[in-house]
Amino acid sequence: MITSYAQNFEDVILWRALKSVERGFYIDIGAQDPVEDSVSLLFYEQGWRGVHVEPTATYAAKIRSARPDEEVIEAAIGTGTGLLTFHEFPGTGLSTGDRAIAEQHAESGFKMEERLVPLVSLQDLLDGHAERDVHWLKIDAEGMESEIIESWGSSAVRPWIVVVESTLPLSTKKSHGEWQPRLVGLGYEFVYFDGLNRFYVSEEHSELKGSFGPGPNHFDQFVFPVSSKSDMLAPMRQELATKQVSIDQRDVEIARLHQHIVDATAAATKQLAEKQAAVEERDTEIARLISNATESSDVISGLKYELWVEKTRTHEWWLKSEFQLKQIEEIYKSRSWKIMGPYRRVGRILKAASSVFKFRDLESKRDSIVVSAVRFVISRPRLKAFLSKQLRRYPSLFNRFRDYTISKITSDNCSKNRFYSTKSYSMYNSYRTNTSNHVNERILNSSESNRIFLDLEQSFKRRREI
Repeated sequence: MITSYAQNFEDVILWRALKSVERGFYIDIGAQDPVEDSVSLLFYEQGWRGVHVEPTATYAAKIRSARPDEEVIEAAIGTGTGLLTFHEFPGTGLSTGDRAIAEQHAESGFKMEERLVPLVSLQDLLDGHAERDVHWLKIDAEGMESEIIESWGSSAVRPWIVVVESTLPLSTKKSHGEWQPRLVGLGYEFVYFDGLNRFYVSEEHSELKGSFGPGPNHFDQFVFPVSSKSDMLAPMRQELATKQVSIDQRDVEIARLHQHIVDATAAATKQLAEKQAAVEERDTEIARLISNATESSDVISGLKYELWVEKTRTHEWWLKSEFQLKQIEEIYKSRSWKIMGPYRRVGRILKAASSVFKFRDLESKRDSIVVSAVRFVISRPRLKAFLSKQLRRYPSLFNRFRDYTISKITSDNCSKNRFYSTKSYSMYNSYRTNTSNHVNERILNSSESNRIFLDLEQSFKRRREI
């Protein structure tokens, strides 16, 4: 697929005939712009190179800038030598060296500028490239075509194809009658007219004539450039303009949506940051709870250990209590416990009787009752003898009971030998008396005696409960 830049598809027709040539060469007289309405740009894009003749300084500079690898001749082509007064019409393709045509353009309202340009013959131009084939030569000089062809002179260079603008400027009136005989005389045959230009093929390359005939068409496989100003593209440009408005509106909508997306993204980013902060705060709280749970677990472990210790101790106390119960059972089954039964019963009776009396000094009343009970036993020799005999079988108990009895009845001036008449007792009592003459008799109540009495009281209580 090729791109056509020429005003009237001249490049398409030439390419159809010369597309088999690789890296060909051309001479473009009246080249003008390097892109707009350019006949050579299609070939330049395909690797061809050539020479441009352009007397207008502005266009010559543009060609040099766009194609630095090509030759640009800033001069006019024609007969004669020296300088030529060139009539420029800026911004148009009407510039010319023909004064009559220039005056017509000026009368039509076009602004004209005049300047002198070098004048070069076509013969010198062709001879300067005689060492290579010139595949096509284009002449577009706004009315100077006859003078250019006339300056061909005696040059033996024959371009394969010659294209000449063949109508008067800004009209469809044909102008080839002046210069065509000269071109035919140089060995060229007319092959195609596109309404603006006439195409001639050199007799040395008559094989190219078959490429001409139909105008540019679908089978030439070409497209227009985006920058094309061809009138044939006016409807398309109008449609494109309409579409461009639609595109602009869509671009505005896209920009609005883009801004909406940016705002939504910013809001989402902010929300995400807030969520992330909340997650981090929750993670911190979870870590704190885990730490507390760990501490609580340690406390629970400690409490479980203490509970285990307490259970162990409880079990030990239970074992001890079982052992004590067994000891108590053994005591209850012992002979001494059975012997002391009457005494315990007497004690319970005395204790019950002592609860009837409401005296402020209960201890004194109890002592009085005990003394009375002792006197009661002493006054009955047979009972005294029986109890004395039984108590002597347990010396420790006998001594404790004796100490308590002595402490209680000393102050009553009773004869101690009535109850305790043995020699051992006399010696013990003599010792107690000699060592305690200066002490109150009630202080003789030793701790052992009190313990015996309390033990007897507890025994009475347990027996009664049983």
